[in-house]
Amino acid sequence: MSRGQDCSNYRRFPPGFALMPEDFPRKLAALKELTGLTWEGMADALGVDPRQLLRWRNKDGEPNAGATLSLARLAIRVPGGLALLLDEDVDVTYRPRR
Repeated sequence: MSRGQDCSNYRRFPPGFALMPEDFPRKLAALKELTGLTWEGMADALGVDPRQLLRWRNKDGEPNAGATLSLARLAIRVPGGLALLLDEDVDVTYRPRR
């Protein structure tokens, strides 16, 4: 956002605070389907306990910053995964580290 723009329509949150979209459980399930993983496999790929994924699916909790980064790292490796999570058209070129 550039200087002088009206910011009144933007919600302000303290640093490190964000809200997950209402349809996050649906997006999580769709990402799981794109990866072809089981829920246990997805939990392992994200480095979280499978019960944590169940909480996210049931809207009983949200991923912390580390888990959100893991979700993004997983999604970027799946064609259409990041676009699915962000609800945006995203072109990604994945280059693994050497």
